[in-house]
Amino acid sequence: MNETHPQCLFGIHPVLEALKTGQRRFYKIVIAKEKSGPKFRALLDLARTRNVRVELLPRSVFDQKYRSFSHQGVVGYVSVKETLDLPQLVAEARRASSHPVLVLLDELQDPHNVGAIIRSAEGLGLQGVVVTKHRAAPLGETVAKCSAGALERLPVACVTNLARAMENLKQDQFWIVGLDRNAEHSCHGFHFPFPCALVIGGEERGIRPGLKKLCDFMVSIPMAGTIDSLNASAAAAVIFYEVLRQRKSHPSKP
Repeated sequence: MNETHPQCLFGIHPVLEALKTGQRRFYKIVIAKEKSGPKFRALLDLARTRNVRVELLPRSVFDQKYRSFSHQGVVGYVSVKETLDLPQLVAEARRASSHPVLVLLDELQDPHNVGAIIRSAEGLGLQGVVVTKHRAAPLGETVAKCSAGALERLPVACVTNLARAMENLKQDQFWIVGLDRNAEHSCHGFHFPFPCALVIGGEERGIRPGLKKLCDFMVSIPMAGTIDSLNASAAAAVIFYEVLRQRKSHPSKP
């Protein structure tokens, strides 16, 4: 990373989680003077413990400087999010769970969707996410903000070729399950195998045809209204919860 151009984290949760995990280098934290409350006190105490410089600005000055962002009165200047290679992610996932679940994002380009998916994945117990280097939303300020701090907790691997990554995961004994609204199997009637890699397609076209052929199974989400599909982040949350529900219902089964 260019040391003169650190990345910004906007909002109390992303900045506080980044401080807690200690995985990013902090250059400074800027806070609106008028902010108060337990979370802000916790942030200031932790920043002091970590020897991170804190700059306080009058709220009017702060709002003017960061007027284009949703910031909650807190901005952290940090190093970029470090990603893993796929073997590292698999190793970490297996250490974290005997039945790991990963999510693979097929060229999702909306950072709000990517951030929301990362938030759901971490909150619902997945062990990691795989993103692509090209034709995908970067893991920048918007992804970090929409993840509400989950980006700092969930391991992320970045790959050049998602098809090759899927093949490598199969060699590592992962079953590949794709989400498609036209799939015959309903997610609620499908027993998710473990280890498992869930594939979420892009906003416009879903999973690319070549990647569908590499999936071991395809599942759909049953709908009851006139709208026949959910957006990528909402659909991902439904699938993640179904995996978690099955684990909780049958904890002794893989």
